[in-house]
Formats: sequence, structure tokens, C-alpha cells
Amino acid sequence: MQNNHSTRARSDLLRDVFFSPKSAFESYFQKHELGGRDLFVTHLSLAVLGILSKFVSNLIQIFVFKVTNTDEETSLTLFQGVFSVFGFYVLMIFVFRLLDSFRLYHKMRDRLQDWDGPEPHVFTVSFLPFTSTAIFWILPPPFPLVFIGIGTLYSLQLSYMYLSMIRHWTTAEFFFFFLKAALFFMFLAFFPLFIYNIVRTVSF
Repeated sequence: MQNNHSTRARSDLLRDVFFSPKSAFESYFQKHELGGRDLFVTHLSLAVLGILSKFVSNLIQIFVFKVTNTDEETSLTLFQGVFSVFGFYVLMIFVFRLLDSFRLYHKMRDRLQDWDGPEPHVFTVSFLPFTSTAIFWILPPPFPLVFIGIGTLYSLQLSYMYLSMIRHWTTAEFFFFFLKAALFFMFLAFFPLFIYNIVRTVSF
């Protein structure tokens, strides 16, 4: 029963993100029916749709290619790009979680005025439309990339809408936050490479 209730709550959250964004944030942050684990499961379920969509897309392309080009064989395979699509979305899920963690600590705050601190998982909720674009991998290129772009813009709009209403962020604050976040992720990406190059230089 509890599992069915959580599944329904996740479905309602996903629906509200598209049709009633304010209700989506209210249901998550005020009703406390869902937690971080439920958000992760929702994103992961959408990423699995990417596997199915890409597989069906490959199947359709192979079938159409064989029908229209009977004298040639296609090099496309059923699983080509399937796990790459899934891996891309899983990686982005962790990026959203890191982005939320960075948002929680990038500003100092007065605990006497804001004891509970900022709301967690704002970006994880906001970027549900981005992960939902996994279903569009059933379409031929470049349509999936177009929908990824649209999903990214809509997700950014959702996060700005919430942070501007609840935390009174200005456009400039939102923009500079992402600049800081970009530097943060660049450091995370290049620091291991920097250490690796030092070790390789010393060893060889």
C-alpha cells in the first residue's frame, strides 16, 4: 500500500511539474509525501525510458532501412547508443544533486533568522522535465537534441521561478550562481586530471 502511495505521489509530482509547477513545489516541500529517494527513483525511471525509446528507435530505423535499401546492410545495431543515453541521464541526475548541494552552502546565512536553511532538491525537482526528454530518443536525430534543449530551458525557468518567489533571487543572482557552479564543476572535473598528470610525470 505504501509503495502504491509513493508511486502515485511521484506520478502526481511529475504531472504537476508540467501543468501546475507551483503545486509541484508545494506538494514536495510542504506536504512531505516525497523525499530525496523518491526524486532519485523518478529521475531514474525516466532515464530507463531513454533505454526503451532508443531501443525502439534503433529497431524502427533498422526495419525502415532494410525495407527501403534491400541491397545494402545497415551498420546500426539494436543496442547502439542505448546505454550511452542511459548513462548520460544518470550522470545528469548526479549533477542536479551536486548543484543542489552547492546551492545549500554557497552563501553564508544567519541561523537566528533562517534556522532551517534553504529548501533542498530545488534543482532536482526543477530538472524533472529535462530527464523526461529521455522519451524523445524514439525520434530520429536531431529531434532528441532539440527536445533536450527545450527541456533544459524549461527546467531553468522552473528553478528561477521558485527561487525568485521563495528566496527572492534576482536574475543577476541566479546568473552568477550558475557561473559559480560552473567553476565548481570545472574544478571537480580538472582536479583529478591534474593529480593524474602529476603522478604520471613523477612516475615516468
